[in-house]
Amino acid sequence: MIKKKSGFWAFICSMVPGAGEMYLGFMKEGLSIMTLAFAIFVFSIWMDMGWLISIVGIIWFYSVFNVHNKMSLPDEEFYALEDDYLFHMDQIIPRKEWNGQQNKVFGWCMTFMGLAMLWRPIIRNFLYILSIYIPEEVVSVIRSFLYSLPRFLFAIVLIYCGQRLIWDKKKQLEMEPEMEDKN
Repeated sequence: MIKKKSGFWAFICSMVPGAGEMYLGFMKEGLSIMTLAFAIFVFSIWMDMGWLISIVGIIWFYSVFNVHNKMSLPDEEFYALEDDYLFHMDQIIPRKEWNGQQNKVFGWCMTFMGLAMLWRPIIRNFLYILSIYIPEEVVSVIRSFLYSLPRFLFAIVLIYCGQRLIWDKKKQLEMEPEMEDKN
């Protein structure tokens, strides 16, 4: 059973996304918030997409107000709250088990992430060797292009996936009148 804790320490812990929920005894919810904030922060730095860090700020505000709201609940309502994860895999992937297409997409995502992790060290060494034979101005242009390449590829993949979702939904909507006409 979750017990109500000190409001002061709940406030102090709420300064770290998810920690306030964990302090209050909502471990699954706190872990979900903390993992989401940390993952977005690391991903935004890794992909050099600084604007994504603003989402961490939104998660932080959510966490602070969530802890404050839970602390302000009457005792009977507070004790009735259940601890649960924010996201479940069945919400993200609604099927009971993954099919071959989902495994393929997941495999490509992991491959892309692995290549992106290796990209900078490989390019750094390649540019060092290249700078011996080519003027620095040319190496600088190549450096700029090569360091931006993973971001461009990721953007292309996102655009393709978005278009694919739109096309699939459009096909589904076009098929619905045909199905109704047959009935």
